[in-house]
Formats: sequence, structure tokens, C-alpha cells
Amino acid sequence: MKSTTRFIFLILGLLFFLFFILNRFDSTFFTQKNVIGISFSSVPLSKNDVEKQKMRISETLVVKYDDNTSRAYPLKYKVLAKMGDIIGSGKIGLMTDIHNKPILKGKEEDISDMPDGNSLITVGNKHYLITHMEERPGMLYQTEVTVEEDVFKAVDTKPVDLSAMGGTIINCASSKTMYGSHLGGEEDYSLNSIFADTNSPFYVDCALDGTVNDVEGKADYFCAYVDGMQSYLGDVNIDKNNGYNGDSFSPYNYGYIVEVQPQEDGSTKSSKHYVTGKYTPELATMMPDGKTVYMSDDGTAKGLWKFVSDAEITDFKADWEGTLYAAKVVQTSAQNGGAFDVSWIELGHAKDSEIEAMIKSKMKITDIFDILKPDENGTCVTGTKVYEDSTLECLTLKVGQEKAAAFLETRKYAALKGATIEFRKEEGLSYDADKNVLYISMSEIKKSMEDNYKGQEPINDIRLESNVCGAVYELALDSSYSGISMKTVVVGQPLDINDTYANEWTCHPAGISNPDNITYIGHSTLLISEDTVKHVNNMTWAYNTQSKKLTRIASLPIGAEVTGVDIKAINEKGILLINIQHPFRDNPKAIDGSVDNARLIESATEEQLNASIGYFDGLPSEIFK
Repeated sequence: MKSTTRFIFLILGLLFFLFFILNRFDSTFFTQKNVIGISFSSVPLSKNDVEKQKMRISETLVVKYDDNTSRAYPLKYKVLAKMGDIIGSGKIGLMTDIHNKPILKGKEEDISDMPDGNSLITVGNKHYLITHMEERPGMLYQTEVTVEEDVFKAVDTKPVDLSAMGGTIINCASSKTMYGSHLGGEEDYSLNSIFADTNSPFYVDCALDGTVNDVEGKADYFCAYVDGMQSYLGDVNIDKNNGYNGDSFSPYNYGYIVEVQPQEDGSTKSSKHYVTGKYTPELATMMPDGKTVYMSDDGTAKGLWKFVSDAEITDFKADWEGTLYAAKVVQTSAQNGGAFDVSWIELGHAKDSEIEAMIKSKMKITDIFDILKPDENGTCVTGTKVYEDSTLECLTLKVGQEKAAAFLETRKYAALKGATIEFRKEEGLSYDADKNVLYISMSEIKKSMEDNYKGQEPINDIRLESNVCGAVYELALDSSYSGISMKTVVVGQPLDINDTYANEWTCHPAGISNPDNITYIGHSTLLISEDTVKHVNNMTWAYNTQSKKLTRIASLPIGAEVTGVDIKAINEKGILLINIQHPFRDNPKAIDGSVDNARLIESATEEQLNASIGYFDGLPSEIFK
């Protein structure tokens, strides 16, 4: 009898233990559930000065599973690193020259407040974060990171050695390849060769003494860019009478896609891919075929670019070879940001090493083109009139210079061949494998995207109404990953002077403003991040590509841009990176141009001005697998 009682109690105990296990693990211990959807809680608008100055993110993420269950995960924002932090043997964000010596601002070390593109990459048992500094000169930092006991932390950092390529400039957004490398764009807004050649009517005489000089607009920036690279290279022989070429500096060496691949021993492989063309690339993104790469082009009167490799790229390769194309669009609608049919104009075929050799020969624009300004009537006496990079030019291609034109003067040559060079602030790119589309953010629909802007567009392919808030487009791809049509999927809403919110905002806070970085994270979710002064706070949005719902998931400190959004699962921990770039710098504007929040910018403390790399903590790894 006692044995029977003991047996019954043992069985009951086992049943209780099993019941506890089932409840403890929500049945996932025994069955595999698949994620079928995710949704973030919405971040409310800032209601007061305290909230305007804080980083605020979604409080929860709800994950839905294919067994009709769901689970809510609490989220917090955590800082991985602040610029200037000493991490292991290095100081992240410290600007250094070609010899890895600190660059000074006055007597102080120059610490960047411009962390931009991030790529979390795993090599063997090591995890590395590659981070851009959007500066002149440019910098990339490689930071070793770990996840231990669910804690994500940085353990060591150092600059990526880019001295062999002559350094880099204005490193903006980035993407990751399927084989584990980082692709980033050199957004060199102002190293346009028209300013560099004494035989060009646009030539600019820079002081070359670190003071820039007293010229206006893009020419002023050209001088600042030359000064910035001179401080990196230490090149004292830059010759402004010979195309601003020096012992090591050439304006043609910047404005490309840079690839970096971390190695397990902490070293890196790196290369500039000259075959992707020279313009103002925000970033590049590689398609699943390992051959097709798309590049965006930031600024006014810019193009959309496609490179197709001769062979599939399956690992880091310093010398790419293939064909470069420029988009040609035919507008099919002007409604709600427009719609277009897309075709591609072939520009040329080359190897990286071929174009690098041209650059090292210290070419100038007048080796490639004869260049004039249009006359007072807007007519080209000789040559073909093109509009690129906000400038009207009369160009005549010199005999035998087709390859140099295609890869060193990509926009000019594309315009000559009839491509569409009318996009405005073309920023982020992100591929959606679920729909086989490429998302493209256009920060503004303005200027060169308007109908014959200022009456000076020779082709006028794009004829849209101005929208200062911008839009995100969807480029439909065929089975070869070639873009065939393009339409808007999300459009910002400009406010009228008497609208609610117009006293502080230019674009309605229920929608996007000046979309920049975009990241498709799966589960029908596209993250759209802002670079704007038309919202009081820059925001990141989760856009559901099926339901079309927009959810605000991050509100940054005032004056900060959202950058560096990247995702990865490490040791069963889900990580969504998000940078706070230049906080308390940009002054948000109301619809009438007033700056009602200027007091917050002007009173910012040194601590508030410190940029940082952070992340959403609490995400399940399963949503990124």
C-alpha cells in the first residue's frame, strides 16, 4: 500500500514537472514554430522638451507564429559605443591620417560625430562591426563585438587600413554581401572634375592651405574636400594647375564603392570597385545572383546605376570585371510621386585594375571631353548640352575616350548617351527577396525631378510635382534581377501653413520625411529612416509591405540623423543596430521656415552632442534567421 502511494506521488510529481516545463517554454521546447509576422508598438510624438531630447524606441515587438500563437517581447534602447570611447586598444571615431596618426582640430583630437553605415559580420568564431565615418577624409572602423550571457558589447576597435587605396571620403550608407563583406559608398558630393581643370570654364582656384577659400556653393566644398584629403595623405605637391593631381592625390580616385571584408584574425581585405562608376554613391547592394549590383547617386540631377559582373562573385575579389549601365525611365504616371518604365543603357565594360591605372596616370577632364558653358541663350555653340550635378555643360567626347568617360565621368557620359540624369537625393537601397523588388528612397521629389526644372533640362524624362518630404520607390525586377518598372510605395505629406503641426513641422508627423537609410528585415517589414529638418525629431518607421501600415519605431534626439541600421542574430540574440548621428546639430524647421526648437540646439551640452552606435535590445534572434 505504501509503495502504491509512493508510485502515485511520483507520477503526480512527474506530471507537475512536465506541466511546468510546458508552460515555462511556451511549448517551443517540443515543437518548432515559424514566424509569420512581426509588429512593433508605436512610439508617440514628443510632447515636451524632455522627450524631444531623448532617444525613444518601441516598447514591445509582437511576433506571430504559424500555430496561431503570438508573443510580446519588451524592448529597450542600449548604447554599444559613443564616439571617442576607448574600446580595447583603440578609440572609436578618432580621425587619423594615412600613417594612423590623429588628425587635429586646433589642438584637440578630431572625434567624428558622423557614424553612418554599419555591417555586423561573422567570420569563424569572431564577430566584427564595420562602421563608416561620413567625413572628409573618410574613415571606417572595425570593432570586435561579443554576446556573452545575452549582453552585446564591444571589446576592441581600430581603423580599417585603407592607405593602399589612397584613403576614402564621405563614407555614407552600406550593405552586406552574401559572402560576408561590407559594401559602402564614397558620397563625394563635390569632387566634380569640372572644378579641377584649368582648361574647364568651371575651374576653381583653391587656396590649398587648409582655409578652403572664399568661393560659393559646390566650388567651396570642392576646395574643402581637397583640403580634407590633403590632411589625410600629407601630399604637399597637389598641383592646382594640373588637375589638382599630386604625388598621391587625384580627384578621380574618389566617388566609388568600397568593399571591406573582416578576417577571423582581425585583419581586413579591402578594395575600391572603380567599375561601379564615379558619381556620388550613397551605397551599393548586391542581388542574390552574385552578379548584379545596384548603386544610388545622392544630390541633384543624378542617375541610377547597375553593374553586372561577368562571373558570379562568391567571395572577396579585389578586381571586379563587368559591364556598367545607367537607367533610362519613361514616365507612365505623375500621380502620387510617379511611376515609370525602366530600361538600361550600356556604358562600358572594364576591370577595376584598368580604371585604377587610368587614375594613376593623373588624367583630367579635358583629356576625356572638350567642355564649355552654354552661351547666354542657353545654347551650346559646340558639343552636346547635358545637365548633371546641378550644372549645365556642353560636352564633346574625345576620340578613343569612351572607357575613361564611362568609368571616370560616369554621369556626364550617361547623359550624353541619353540616360535619365534627373533623380534628386537618391539615397537608400534595400532588396526584398519576398517580392523580388529593390526599394529606393528618394529623399525629396524636387528640382531635377520636377517638370523641366528652371527650363534647363535637355531630356526632361521626369516631370513630377514638388514634394519636399520625399518618397520610397519600388523597383520591380525580372528573373535576371534587372529593373523593369518603378513606382512609389510610401510618400511623405507636406503640411499647409494652417494645418495642425505646421507651427513646428514641415512634413506631417504621421508619415515619412526625407527618407534616407532603408532596410528590409523580412516578414513584410521595411525599415525607413529619416535625414530631415522637416520633422522635429528624425524617426525610423516600420512599413508593412502587405498591409501598407506605417509604424513609428524610433524617435531620435533633436538634430540627429538616423544612420547605420543593420540586423543580425548572434548567439541566439537578435540585434538591430541604429546610430544617433550628429545629435543637436540640425535645426528642425516649421512650414514657414521658423525654428521654434532652436533653444534646444543652442543649449546642447557636450554629452548631448556626442554621437553613438546603439541597438534595440530584447529582439528574438528567430526574426533575423
